Amino acid sequence: MAAAVKQKQATSVALVFLLAVLVAPPPAAVVAADGDGTTHLSFFMHDIVSGSDPTRVQVIKGPGSAVTAPALGMSFGDTAVMDDALTETSSPGSAALGRMQGIYMLSSQSGAALMVCANLVLTSGDHNGSTIAVLGRDDTAADVRELAVVGGTGKYRMANGYVLWKTTSMKGADATTQLDVYLTTGNATTIDAGGGGGSSGSKSSSGAGARRAGGGWVRACAVAVVVAVVGSSWGW
Repeated sequence: MAAAVKQKQATSVALVFLLAVLVAPPPAAVVAADGDGTTHLSFFMHDIVSGSDPTRVQVIKGPGSAVTAPALGMSFGDTAVMDDALTETSSPGSAALGRMQGIYMLSSQSGAALMVCANLVLTSGDHNGSTIAVLGRDDTAADVRELAVVGGTGKYRMANGYVLWKTTSMKGADATTQLDVYLTTGNATTIDAGGGGGSSGSKSSSGAGARRAGGGWVRACAVAVVVAVVGSSWGW
């Protein structure tokens, strides 16, 4: 009888210890990947003017006759609408991540500076259906340009931040541009942008308050099981 009591006590102590481990907060490395709450997404945008199926077409012709931006083939006031592919690498055939849909116009009378107003429409992985709103000045003569993230929807609702915009290749007026997006969401908690096992090609880091998705209910279920076992052990 004494041996049975000691066995029950030992079992109960072990289960209580397991319960304490399960309900303890996860290590800091699990709770937060970094402390500034910034998500980094990387894309390559393909702006195609040539061929029978362009992704950018001019919809408004500016009043001037002189071509003020020869590299772009545009004059002051020219406005185009785009539905450009976003891919994982600079190759147009790499994994599709979404579309860049919007407008831009040549807003400089003396250079190749564009006013861009567009949405990054994400189609890959966990962020499928979410959008990121981008607005700003694209001075195409600069190596790297910075545009603003002014909002978003879905998993990037109330996003704000910036986009680093770099042209990686030009073929005539067709351009491939690398976009590095840095953003935070309205509640200072960023979203895992891993894109379904890395197929999206995006990188993400969560804010200090973020937890791994699903961790809470897993711990709750485990706690319930431990409590049930502890309770039943006293009836042995």
